[in-house]
Amino acid sequence: MQAASYLGRMSNTTVETFGPADVARICEMLFTTAAEGLVVVDASGVILMHNPRLAMMFGYAGKDLLSRPVEVLIPDQMRDRHMEHRRTYHQRPVNRSMGIGMDLRGRRKDGSEFPVEISLNHFQLDGHSYVMGLVTDITLRHEAEKALQRSNQELEDRVEQRTLQLIEAERGLREALDKERELHALKSRFVAMASHEFRTPLSTIMSSVDLIARYTDDAGDERVGKHVARIRGKVREMTAMLNEFLSLERIEQGQVVVQPAAADLVHQCIELIEELRALTRTGQTITYDHDGAERNVTLDLQMLSNIITNLVTNAVKYSPEDRPIHLHTTIEGGRVFITVTDEGMGIPAEDQVHLFERFFRGSNAVTIQGTGLGLNLVKRYLDLMGGSVSFTSRPGATTFKVELPQHLSQ
Repeated sequence: MQAASYLGRMSNTTVETFGPADVARICEMLFTTAAEGLVVVDASGVILMHNPRLAMMFGYAGKDLLSRPVEVLIPDQMRDRHMEHRRTYHQRPVNRSMGIGMDLRGRRKDGSEFPVEISLNHFQLDGHSYVMGLVTDITLRHEAEKALQRSNQELEDRVEQRTLQLIEAERGLREALDKERELHALKSRFVAMASHEFRTPLSTIMSSVDLIARYTDDAGDERVGKHVARIRGKVREMTAMLNEFLSLERIEQGQVVVQPAAADLVHQCIELIEELRALTRTGQTITYDHDGAERNVTLDLQMLSNIITNLVTNAVKYSPEDRPIHLHTTIEGGRVFITVTDEGMGIPAEDQVHLFERFFRGSNAVTIQGTGLGLNLVKRYLDLMGGSVSFTSRPGATTFKVELPQHLSQ
């Protein structure tokens, strides 16, 4: 059967500008140049027609497929089932896609298989039933889908692996935190115990030194007086360090509560200066002045004392001999301003960002005794009272500025 005459008879549509011969040629051209495989079979499954694309797709040449059963294009293991499906289809034919949801495969002449999609169209001609199949090679799509599945599986595997890693990391972090809490509790107990145990011998040492000084006053031995003063100074330093550790521990444990009390700011500062002058070096002086008539404050006096003491003792510690330290206070607009200025070594620029961190020591102060807690405690006390601290520093001039509310609620 010739393709042109066959397709010409199949045509149910005519165009006025084309004659029957033109229509036949156009139909033949469409059939032979189609980009997908086309095949026509009769009710018994014999191939009557196919286009070049189908032959090339299945590895056949010319008219090798004509008059052969369509099952030659089906893999061996699927032929019997296909024959049964074909008989069922001819009993109730409909235009549809074949094997929806199934993995359909075609068989090439060399026996190799490849994935396909098939759409079926049926028609009647001269009382005989025919089926036209449109066959698409979906190898590229199939490979892309497999690649996508592999990628998804790899992604799921990586997600699962990463999840396990995160779970393991979380477990490690939890164990580290538990260990940190345990160490922190141990440190707290040690600090409390050590501070308590050290206080007793330090008190004994100080008492003994006072007795030695009293017994040697009449002798007038300057060498003894010098050693007594040195011992007293070191005991004060150790006591101050113990107090810093205890204060930090109490703050971190949430045991420090602000207890405001009314006081005269100037009197408080004068009393502190008198005590702090005993810590100065040779030739150092501590000066104090207050601006304005307003002097009354309502603050936690112990915290206020600790703030001023830490700032002034730091100024003394980091200043050379024969240099003054200035303490200045003023009250304005319901705010208290405290300034401590020295003419010491200054704070290196690279250290300034870390200055209020716990246990931090400046790179130029490693030879000077200290715990690195003083300024950290100053900031913590100010935080508790709603205050703030700032500073400016260069070699030969450092100024700390503290700002506080004048009155805290009692």
